[in-house]
Amino acid sequence: ITKFEQSTGYQLEVITLGDTGSLTNQLVLTQNAPVADVVYGIDNTFASVAIENNIVEQLKQVNYGDVCFNYDIVWFEKNNIQPPTSWRDLGDSKYKNLVVIPNPNLSSPGMAFLITTHAGFETEAEVFAYWRSLRDNGLKTTSSWTDAYFTDFTRYGGERPIVLSYASSPAAEVKDGKAQSKSLNTECFRQYEYAGVIKGGLNPQGGQAVIDYLLSKSFQESLPWNMFVYPNPGVEIPAEFKEFAPPAESVIGEDLDFAANRERWLTDWSDVFDN
Repeated sequence: ITKFEQSTGYQLEVITLGDTGSLTNQLVLTQNAPVADVVYGIDNTFASVAIENNIVEQLKQVNYGDVCFNYDIVWFEKNNIQPPTSWRDLGDSKYKNLVVIPNPNLSSPGMAFLITTHAGFETEAEVFAYWRSLRDNGLKTTSSWTDAYFTDFTRYGGERPIVLSYASSPAAEVKDGKAQSKSLNTECFRQYEYAGVIKGGLNPQGGQAVIDYLLSKSFQESLPWNMFVYPNPGVEIPAEFKEFAPPAESVIGEDLDFAANRERWLTDWSDVFDN
């Protein structure tokens, strides 16, 4: 913030409005009286909501992250349980009451996982069968990624050693040069985060200055260690990320029509998990 203010002459006030879903929905609700000039954090799972509701001038990609399950290596070693190798394993009884995810209705990683399941099976019947296997196996859902990771994950004193997070997250868990958590790095969902000038904001020029700064080389290079996401293509990632937290080996689901299917998929999810 200081560097931005010094380099542009603008003063920057940051307002946080929750996870990506909550953020986007708040901007829709306040579009007649915008609360800010620029937004950073709308992702490709919610971009269609922003575009359909005409709340931003244009969305510019700032970073990306791969939504994957992470597991606590130390917990599995201590309990002598073989960790999963894929999200497809999580309905297995050996992982009963061990998994936590943020709710897809409220969280972009949760929505990304819901999309992943639709991309990973050929029929909706198979998707529903998988969801029911998770439900019956004690899957826990939380209101945000922060709650899932920093409250329920065993790395932070919780009781769930498998958490829906990002391929980059294990970089934060390295201790004395040794990995403490690992990402299930296949069949993940690639999440792109965008910034955009909010329509009707009081200072569109200042909003554009923020976006220009977010796309600058110095800010892009700072992203991995500050936000544990990957910078835009062409910017080098740190050696520790290459070793312990590389991008996913394979990603699925980007070709699905989120906008057309979002409400139905969320309703289906709620039907399975709330009944």
